[in-house]
Parts: sequence; C-alpha cells; structure tokens
Amino acid sequence: MRSLNPSTRAKAIEIANHLLEQGAMDKQRIVAHSVSEARQWARMGQSSAMNSGWQPRV
Repeated sequence: MRSLNPSTRAKAIEIANHLLEQGAMDKQRIVAHSVSEARQWARMGQSSAMNSGWQPRV
C-alpha cells in the first residue's frame, strides 16, 4: 500500500477494515482486493464516486 497516494491508501484501508469485519477472506486476499478496489475508486474520480454511493465489491 505504500505506493498508493494518501487518499487512495485511506480508501484501501477503509475497504480492508470493512472486509476484516465481515471475515469473508484471509488477510492477504483482503489487502490485494482492497488495493484493487481503491485504485478503481481513484480512477472513477474520488468525488463522483463518493457522491454516487459507490460501495466496494465483496
């Protein structure tokens, strides 16, 4: 996650914490999945994604 910019990293951590609460995956998969989702969120445009109610795919 060090290579992510601060806002994307924060989103990845938010997604990872959500997935950890659900207990649906092992930790390595959670990290990989959350980074992927956060990058998609960043590509979509952070403000438009937040306003549209975008939620991570689980």
